Amino acid sequence: MSYLSPSSTFLVLFDTALQDYEKQTGTKLADHPLAKQLEVCDSVGSITDFLQERTRAFREFRGEDGKLMRSLKRIVHVLYNLSASTVLGEGIGIPFPPAKAIFAGVAILLATTKDISASYDAVEDLLESTESFLNRLDIYTKFPPTIIMSEIIIKIMVELLSTLAVATKQINQGRPSESVLADVLPDSTQHREIHEKASWRERSRGNSSTTRQAHS
Repeated sequence: MSYLSPSSTFLVLFDTALQDYEKQTGTKLADHPLAKQLEVCDSVGSITDFLQERTRAFREFRGEDGKLMRSLKRIVHVLYNLSASTVLGEGIGIPFPPAKAIFAGVAILLATTKDISASYDAVEDLLESTESFLNRLDIYTKFPPTIIMSEIIIKIMVELLSTLAVATKQINQGRPSESVLADVLPDSTQHREIHEKASWRERSRGNSSTTRQAHS
């Protein structure tokens, strides 16, 4: 029986997510002009600046984009640091690395929303919820990545991309903001389940290590 290497498994998972994004939105993410522009953004600052340009419609409509930018800055910070490994970064061999694919998905969502002011609240709430969830994962940026954590993180990125795809699709279809949130909330529940599973695995591994030290 043949087994896929961890990096090959991650490649299959995220390639499937990219195909699902295309099916949901009708957009091949890696070929989108915004995704192409993101290819030259190689730091938290440059990615944040790029996304801020996409929030211009929010600023023009409301006079400021403070709440939105706070969420975007945290999302970029955490995802960028989570992906700072060869397993989840450029070395995975995906046409567009996972974190940058998420950033491109966010940029496309913002561009989709710019002429639909009724959806501004839904997008702000969605990004705020994403920020809140990712903040709980920030602790994992403080430790060297493990295969288990890399698997959990790639699954989280898959779910985030799926959430962005659903939201983009619903806004494109002119759905009310309440409908957009209703359709993506189940994904938020799955995010929590993934996080809880990761925490349990890390605690179990820590307890096992402590037990071995006590008996050594």
